[in-house]
Amino acid sequence: MTFFAKLCCGAGVVLMLITGGTPAWAEHSDDPLLNPSMLSPLSEHLMALRVVKAGTRLISVGERGTILLSDDQGKSWRQVIAPVRVTLTEAYFPSPENGWVVGNGGVILVTHDGGETWTKQLDGWQAAAIEKSEAEADLAKNPTDPKAQHRLQDAVRLVKDGPDKPLFDVYFFDDQHGFVIGAYGLAFRTADGGKSWHSFMNQTDDPDEYNLYAINAAPDGFYIAGELGGVYKSTDGAMSFHRVANPGKGTYFGVVSSPQGAVVVYGLRGAVYRTDDGGINWDHIVMPKATLTGGTRLSDGSLLLVDETGGIWRSSDGGKTFQSIPHPESASLSGVVEVVPGLLVLSTSHGNIRFKLPSNAQETSK
Repeated sequence: MTFFAKLCCGAGVVLMLITGGTPAWAEHSDDPLLNPSMLSPLSEHLMALRVVKAGTRLISVGERGTILLSDDQGKSWRQVIAPVRVTLTEAYFPSPENGWVVGNGGVILVTHDGGETWTKQLDGWQAAAIEKSEAEADLAKNPTDPKAQHRLQDAVRLVKDGPDKPLFDVYFFDDQHGFVIGAYGLAFRTADGGKSWHSFMNQTDDPDEYNLYAINAAPDGFYIAGELGGVYKSTDGAMSFHRVANPGKGTYFGVVSSPQGAVVVYGLRGAVYRTDDGGINWDHIVMPKATLTGGTRLSDGSLLLVDETGGIWRSSDGGKTFQSIPHPESASLSGVVEVVPGLLVLSTSHGNIRFKLPSNAQETSK
């Protein structure tokens, strides 16, 4: 059994083949799920996958369990210890004090002091056990239901595989209610700040268990971007998701929305699709073939995407067209956050960099 995990490395985004079964780390005392990250003077230059805001503070996560904090808008960074040594893929802070980080090995970390200290709430072993327990309960209620039988079979296999599946994204409504998604359709939610987690893998309309890469809120609901053309929408507060009309055959790594309600998904080899009717119809937005790895909505309402070659793309018309923004960096980009209007911090293959947006007049058409 294999799957492809999205990682940023070296000259660009690569799709790293991870082999299923019991991972090698589970047989050794240096298990990265059981050992904390190591402080390093080179931490600022390690691969950064995401950077997010926690009030006025910035939190960066990346390889080897690296978590960095900045209190001066990304001018300087300091490393804090994480309880794991796996690659961390995404972070979300619903408030300045409370935040969650997800990553490889199905790990979920939490902080209640703005990122100064972290504890582990969940890992792949525990996640698999939760899904198996809930699948058994589902089958007990519906013993002749083929879907319930299939769910339990998949859950048993999930337990056997061990913690080899990463989580890719996390979203919290507030300090208590949130959910995470990941490889092979992993999907878990909490209503008590992560003290307990429950599976909703059977409520994502993803029977083939494709990878789920990104979550975002839009004016008409929540959207998940996933593998092989998968786009899923929720209109019931993220309690369940249904698959919308397939916008294309590409794999999507992110989703952003405009203030007017247009939704844009983006991903592998420059795939970009846009809908302004809730996912019924999609327009293909022609872009260069570089894989798009991160995106955000800026304070002025424009949309911004970044790619594996170091490209930055801005749309001032709700995602109908994108213009290239020239900048001196050549590193692969994996994430972006607007710190204050016009000032970005970009996650790259060698750490985080600051970048001031030029005026529209200085942008060049694609």
